[in-house]
Amino acid sequence: MDAVKLTIPSNIYHLDQIITGFLELKEQGWDVTIENQSKNEENPFYGLAVLLAQYRGKKLVYDLWDGYQDLPGMEKGLAWCDFYFKRSFSREKNQRFFLQYAEKMRPLGLNYHVTRRDDPINESLFKGIAKELTGRVSLRRFTREAFEETPAPCQGKPKILFLAQLWDDGEPGLTPGTRQERREINAMRLEILTALRRRFGEDFIGGLVDTPFARERAPELVLPRKDTERRAYLRRMHSADICIGTMGLHESIGWKTAEYVAAAKAIVNEKLRYEVPGGFAEGKNYLEFTTAEACVAAVERLAGDAEALFAMKQANADYYQNYLRPDVLVKNTLDQVPRENS
Repeated sequence: MDAVKLTIPSNIYHLDQIITGFLELKEQGWDVTIENQSKNEENPFYGLAVLLAQYRGKKLVYDLWDGYQDLPGMEKGLAWCDFYFKRSFSREKNQRFFLQYAEKMRPLGLNYHVTRRDDPINESLFKGIAKELTGRVSLRRFTREAFEETPAPCQGKPKILFLAQLWDDGEPGLTPGTRQERREINAMRLEILTALRRRFGEDFIGGLVDTPFARERAPELVLPRKDTERRAYLRRMHSADICIGTMGLHESIGWKTAEYVAAAKAIVNEKLRYEVPGGFAEGKNYLEFTTAEACVAAVERLAGDAEALFAMKQANADYYQNYLRPDVLVKNTLDQVPRENS
């Protein structure tokens, strides 16, 4: 089996899904070497949300940025590598910003924070224990098993889930474009929460994460912190049938969308701005919306059709096993690298 070397230049938890995938392949017998350079400030990729790999004589970059907000950092990786796997992948933006490198760029897939206890950039065991003692949850707990679920037919009326946070659009140092994007994201999330609460009542599980900004903007939608901390959120997600996803920062696909897929849920999602591999398709894996009214209508459509609801759960379970499970996602990228002299 061909050897693969992974270099970790940062301790940004955006990277954990890919590190998890490589560690799982190593456990399955792959010849994987992992070099943790996350504390080496001399590394030219230090502090960037990327991973570097060498396989079959080729250099690979895994780009986990939310969008295209760091063009110099991307160019550095593109100049170094032979294959550039990008989470937030746009053919149009690749052509606009990196025409000379566009052929290197390939879609990586959906991203979420999933880890392993032996992940070298995890918080320390001591820090994890300290968090647990203060009522918080160690990030080390969020392994594959915390998300995965077998699809099941809905029993009774479907439960609908949307827990969200608001982004503070008044933070100092934001560009006008970023400030406006945050306002638009917040407005969409508030409209959706209000509309879903009004339409579905007790069948809707939803609200805002408790922050000073959320209490200022929409105190009536803020939930107690005990109901939105990560373990509680996952319990609520597993109890739901239909889950709502919205656009993230820099037009990214939100991490919750990947979590819903891993948990084999039916999904109603704001229009995707980026491309993912494997035929993740509107109408099969999710229903799309661009307004709060369209979101409610899509939820009604699924809630009123038990057969379609279960079929979507099954489609997302299949997509997870074939394209999103961390080891499979990484293996799918490695399979695109030809053997030397082939």
